[in-house]
Amino acid sequence: MTDHKRSLVRVSALLLAAAVATGCAVGPAADAKAKPSKAPEIDTDTEPLATRLPKLGRIVSAHWQQKAPGADSRVPGPTDHHVSALMKLAPGSVAALTASTQMQPAAVGTEPESISIPTELTEFVPAGAQWVHSRVLDESLVRADSAELYFDPASDTVYLSATNVHLPNAVTVHVGPDGNQVTITPTPPAPTP
Repeated sequence: MTDHKRSLVRVSALLLAAAVATGCAVGPAADAKAKPSKAPEIDTDTEPLATRLPKLGRIVSAHWQQKAPGADSRVPGPTDHHVSALMKLAPGSVAALTASTQMQPAAVGTEPESISIPTELTEFVPAGAQWVHSRVLDESLVRADSAELYFDPASDTVYLSATNVHLPNAVTVHVGPDGNQVTITPTPPAPTP
């Protein structure tokens, strides 16, 4: 191999290594703008919600969507999944869930402590809904990185806004503020007789 060819191979290898190290793409795709993501479809399958939210009881019907806000990113890594769901529960379920907890009224809007229902789901909101909310129920009924539940007792409807809803018996590993891993293992269910 001539010195000129060796030099070209070395330069090419260095450029490739620099591109990989900095995460830059090589070629025309690097200059293309990301396509805007389309609105997520509305799902009506109750099974995925029922599997992750067994403490709500029987879900009669649901309209929900899942978004992955970071999915268009060029940076590799885990993606958060945000779920917005309107769920109709069995008659009397919302009254039973909210009976032993101090509930606070909540309104639809953009202020903090208000419900922000995605436009795609607003047509499924019960007419005249009177939403109530409790942080205690957010934490006790849903295993997620973050979750808010809003209840309309008159229609037995629940609205869920959550990020990364976990399976109820899954093991979760979090990194604490000190950088150490903290593993949260749920208590196994009691055996049935």
